[in-house]
Amino acid sequence: MSRRFFFPADRERRSALKRSFVDTLPVMMGYVTMGLAAGVLFAAKVDLPLVPLYSAVLAASCLSGTLSFAIVPPLAAGAPVGEIALLALAVNFRYAFYGIPMIERWRGVGLARKLFLVHTLSDEIFALNVSCRIKRPETNLFYCTANGVMCLCYWVAGSTAGAVAGKTLPFRSDGIDFAMAALFIVVFIDQIRSFASSSLRRRS
Repeated sequence: MSRRFFFPADRERRSALKRSFVDTLPVMMGYVTMGLAAGVLFAAKVDLPLVPLYSAVLAASCLSGTLSFAIVPPLAAGAPVGEIALLALAVNFRYAFYGIPMIERWRGVGLARKLFLVHTLSDEIFALNVSCRIKRPETNLFYCTANGVMCLCYWVAGSTAGAVAGKTLPFRSDGIDFAMAALFIVVFIDQIRSFASSSLRRRS
């Protein structure tokens, strides 16, 4: 029998929302910065009217920094839709494995909400969701949903602002592609530090 999820009480909801905002602040710094870079690159390489609008739609439809950078050259070259879809599948295939630890936790969730949770399950959001220690299922689900909403807003805002800046300011896009590699290095180092600190806390 599937579980039914209801919204938590007001106090729990406010507490989960505050916790989500605090937890996603580091993600906001990365998403806005990377979104700006992706938006500038998109505006510089893709010749389209209303580029900020297209950049916002692209950011909302693929919450993936890697894909947002990798998809620009095929779009600029007018590649077929099938080729772009294959690229998206190859780049984002790892996300399929992120859902495995969440299957039991999200069992019984409504289809629309579940699709949103799956759509926003990026590297950073997955790390926050899977490490959440909130025991009450309704509050845990509300926290995970809030993470997805906030991080999606950060990414779309950064990408849109970057596209506006790329079209209106004299930016050079040389070297922006390196931003993704730099982000991976920073995240990797941060994960090592977090793992080391948690190991030390367990031993003490």
